[in-house]
Amino acid sequence: MKIDKEFMTDEAKDLLAKDTLLKKAYEEVKKSICSPIWPIESEIFSINNTEKNCNGVVPIKELCYSMLEDTYNWFREKPLDVLKLEKKKGGPIDVYKEFVFEQSKDSNLYTVIRRVGMEFETGNISSAHRSMNKLLLGLGREEINLAIILMPIKELAYYLTDRVTNFEELEPYFEIAEGQPFIFIGFNADAYNPNVPLIPKGKDGMSNRSIKRWKDHVDKNL
Repeated sequence: MKIDKEFMTDEAKDLLAKDTLLKKAYEEVKKSICSPIWPIESEIFSINNTEKNCNGVVPIKELCYSMLEDTYNWFREKPLDVLKLEKKKGGPIDVYKEFVFEQSKDSNLYTVIRRVGMEFETGNISSAHRSMNKLLLGLGREEINLAIILMPIKELAYYLTDRVTNFEELEPYFEIAEGQPFIFIGFNADAYNPNVPLIPKGKDGMSNRSIKRWKDHVDKNL
């Protein structure tokens, strides 16, 4: 897989330039979305382009998530207080990473926390808008410091599950995120090949594995 398109607000650019932890999280996301290969025995990601909507997209997301969780210690399903406690509706962030460290200032130690929320869009354009609004709420309430949305570009989405949103479809609304540290990433296949197997739809053909939920992490550390 490769990153073909990207939009980064000025606030995100400034943060990545001066905050090494947030830059590290951003690099982890990029490495993870570039990690899926297809077919599994291949060295690149090739997609069958015989007809529209012929491939699944969830397995691509799960391959990205598995690297974020297993290699970089990200967690799934982090609820936002603004939604869970205040508004009492709205789902959790898809994947989330939190850095906690001690920083010295004037001979005193301070606990510093950096939080990153990411959504991987496999739904339609309405789902993409919900994801963007959810992350903007999290940024506005200072529950996260950096927001990222991953989605296929239009060329790739044509061969994925019906009505999957794409980078270009959401692009006219990126300016809504201006003023907040927000990154939109559009990914693409390395190659288009009508002879490779179709990617299963749903989670068919995927191995079962335990996912790292934020709730389990919190419960374990209580």
